[in-house]
Amino acid sequence: MTGLTTEGLISLWQLDTTMLGGPVFYFTSAEDFSHEIVWGGQLYQALPMDASGFELTTRGAFPQPTVTISNLYGAGNLLLDSYKGLVGADIIRILTLRRFLDDGETPDPGAYITRDKYVVAQKTSHNAVAIAFKLATRMDVEGTQLPRRQFLRDICTHTYRAFDPVSGPFDYSRASCPYTGTANFDPLNRPTDAPHDQCSRNLIGCQLRFPGQVLPARFFPGVGKVR
Repeated sequence: MTGLTTEGLISLWQLDTTMLGGPVFYFTSAEDFSHEIVWGGQLYQALPMDASGFELTTRGAFPQPTVTISNLYGAGNLLLDSYKGLVGADIIRILTLRRFLDDGETPDPGAYITRDKYVVAQKTSHNAVAIAFKLATRMDVEGTQLPRRQFLRDICTHTYRAFDPVSGPFDYSRASCPYTGTANFDPLNRPTDAPHDQCSRNLIGCQLRFPGQVLPARFFPGVGKVR
């Protein structure tokens, strides 16, 4: 892409906790909080944060960036408690320009400088003010071997459909789960309406959506720990 400069640089972040039974969070570290940050129709909530270590080196090692998020009012604590400490969640950093945002001079949801994808590897510090995490690439996570597929006993790794009130009711563009039914359930497997439909990613959630059928879930209830 041509014509990109650092003028009006905006950092957009996507925290994907679907592997942990949660949603995708969209936030921005942009310093301009006087207006909403919307890109490609998606609102990115402003969050005080700091990030470093994304630079590539010539030594062959993958970067292991550090991300620090605000924990004021306990917002970070809530994320940790709700989604298993966030370890294993995917985090994507997108660098784009102010003019490519939806209210910019030349809106373009496909225009960006870099798009880096990492996984939360570990929490490195935690206090009432901030929480810091070390990131890693999926290939660089300790214990990863190629070729491989991770066998999870209790958590399905399918990407579930997302509610879309505009084109609605659901967006299947990123979904790998084949469920397209009209029955809706919340993360606790209770009946709900379409806007609150979210898979629990466990055996019961799959059985509710595919009663009497071969389950397409990507988990393995019979797998035990190897000693």
